[in-house]
Amino acid sequence: MASFDLNALSGINAASNGLAVISNNLANSQSVGFKASRAEFADMFSGPQNSPGSGVRVAAITQNFTQGTVSGTGRELDMAMNGEGFFVLEDQTGKYENVYTRNGSFKLDKEGFLTDQSGNKVQGYLLNEAMSTELKPVFSTALSSIDLDALNKIPKATSEMTYNINLNGQEVDNLDSTGALVSADLTKLTTPGDDNLNAYDGFPDYFYPMTIHDSLGGEHTLNANFYKNTVVDNGTDPKYTSWIAQYTITALDDQGNTTYTGHTVAPATPAAAQGQIYELRFDTNGQYLGAFDEASIGTLGATPITPVLNFEIDNPLTGATDPLGDLAGISLDFTDMSQFSGTYNQRGTTQNGYSIGDLVGLSTGLDGVIEARYSNGRSIPVAQLAVANFADKNAMEKLGGQTYAQSFASGAVQLGTPENNGFGSIVAGSLEYSNVDTAAELVNMIQTQRTYQASAQVISTSQELTRTILNL
Repeated sequence: MASFDLNALSGINAASNGLAVISNNLANSQSVGFKASRAEFADMFSGPQNSPGSGVRVAAITQNFTQGTVSGTGRELDMAMNGEGFFVLEDQTGKYENVYTRNGSFKLDKEGFLTDQSGNKVQGYLLNEAMSTELKPVFSTALSSIDLDALNKIPKATSEMTYNINLNGQEVDNLDSTGALVSADLTKLTTPGDDNLNAYDGFPDYFYPMTIHDSLGGEHTLNANFYKNTVVDNGTDPKYTSWIAQYTITALDDQGNTTYTGHTVAPATPAAAQGQIYELRFDTNGQYLGAFDEASIGTLGATPITPVLNFEIDNPLTGATDPLGDLAGISLDFTDMSQFSGTYNQRGTTQNGYSIGDLVGLSTGLDGVIEARYSNGRSIPVAQLAVANFADKNAMEKLGGQTYAQSFASGAVQLGTPENNGFGSIVAGSLEYSNVDTAAELVNMIQTQRTYQASAQVISTSQELTRTILNL
């Protein structure tokens, strides 16, 4: 009789644990990132094979890590993981190096760090500003907390510009009152603001102004004028088309008149150094061949150079250094320039300077790249979210709050970025809700309840049998 009671008691205990798992699932059916669990039951045997058994036990409680429903929230700091992977969080308690979650309900703390609702900082790969360009971001390979407020707090002087323009290959040679562009005219292009030096009185074939910044974030207008020079063909050397790129920095004085800023290369006299010119050469297929300095214009066999602008501010009242970073210069990249017939086409011109700005918004791509928008007009990728996975997710240590920690049994953490190496993608403005199937849980509850009642009935039957024997 005792075995009846013990077996039935184990059934009641197992069913109680099963009901506890089911009730926990139902209670968290609306918890973001929650993964449903189930109780795994196993029989208990001792003795020979013909033994009736010793009852049942809960062998394990496993979680179902299938995808939950992704629903839009419209909140830009909400992020859902669609596919494999966990968000990586720094453990603010210090007990673990990192913790992991599927709950992408994030916020900004008072210092501008991206955190979960408990204050754990979201981990990712920060922008490597030294290696990145305006068109091609490069991210670090080391995990760091994502600080969205750090950038743009200190202004940056312009030091690089990239031009991607198609110049009209059908343009005729540029003329002024004296005829075609000759060496005298080229000299005039370096003196645009000095009428006494007989400044060039023609007009550029293409004009593109751009705002650049000094060391305090002050804005200055850099004017790029492109003049069709001539087609060079001496019958022996490769034929090419010559364009002149003229640069000036202009501002308005108190009377609203245009003033020019000098540059630091020859000619050394500031009055005669208000413009800077380079020759751009294109082959017969319209492809860019290289840039040449003023001394090499028209010289066959000359070696291309990397053009660098060297302007300085006349009598700056703000204390700022020149807009080119302590006279280091702005390096110009014309690599993507072309000269095809038909039209001028501004495909994109960028510069890397900026004034200070505050964070006003952000967006996150499917690849986890977070692009921040600032009040100074910049919109730049600042970081890429890190994602993690484990060989045995069910062996991770459960910490509550939909967070987990690495354990020995789970295996080493596997780190990567979204949409790479089998990891899922990031859905911004959305959350992944619980994967609990409420209807299925209710059915399981009824079945488990019957198991509980049946085990209780066995105990009741055992008591009746015992009473009958005692009454003999």
